[in-house]
Amino acid sequence: MSNSLKLTNVSKSFGEAKIIKNLNLDIKKNERHAIIGPNGAGKSTLFHLISGHYKLTSGKITLNGDVINNLEPHQINRKGLARSFQVTNIFPKMSVYENIRCGILWSLDFKYSIIKLVNKNKELNKKTNVILQEVNLQHCAHLPAGLLSYADQRALEIGITIAGGADTLMLDEPTAGMSNSETERAVNLIKQISENRTLVVVEHDMGVVFDLADRISVLVYGEIIATDTPNNIRKNKAVQAAYLGTEEH
Repeated sequence: MSNSLKLTNVSKSFGEAKIIKNLNLDIKKNERHAIIGPNGAGKSTLFHLISGHYKLTSGKITLNGDVINNLEPHQINRKGLARSFQVTNIFPKMSVYENIRCGILWSLDFKYSIIKLVNKNKELNKKTNVILQEVNLQHCAHLPAGLLSYADQRALEIGITIAGGADTLMLDEPTAGMSNSETERAVNLIKQISENRTLVVVEHDMGVVFDLADRISVLVYGEIIATDTPNNIRKNKAVQAAYLGTEEH
């Protein structure tokens, strides 16, 4: 299986502080890959490096074989990588439908055309409806996004994330702040939208991680100490000592 994302000797320092240290990671095409680790491990920094929001101190990142670590975030997005953030990022006064449609505009080379022209484009409107169905929000398409429940706003953000046609998705804490029932719904949605896509997810809820991931990488103090299947990660003594809360014997 070919790699979707490959990180080679990736490092990031802020002054004297080394946050990511010579990190190597291969994420396979169409796998669901979780990155876990204690607070301060460098997970958010790693996401920022991959998506272009931070520049590497050293190393290389490739997406589907293309070097992306010197590109701006919007250029990386157009190469097929999209990410969400810990804080919900939507247009609250626009309708759910308009939020999704904005996410599609760039992929169809519309840029930000005036609304009259956008409204008349059948391909754009068809794609918008497909995404709405994919994230199960067609029932509230014409509501202002700011009126949605928290769980529905997170679903909308996932819809915006996939709207541009990305084949690699990065989700940062997608179930944070959700109830058990909302979390279950979110996990089912993530499974659905990650079919035939590569998924990279940072998540603190271990139930979610073990349910979603094909493989898990454990990040501790800027270094990956293990990458393996959920079952093997659960049994890994070094992981238990460093993160999962049991002592190594």
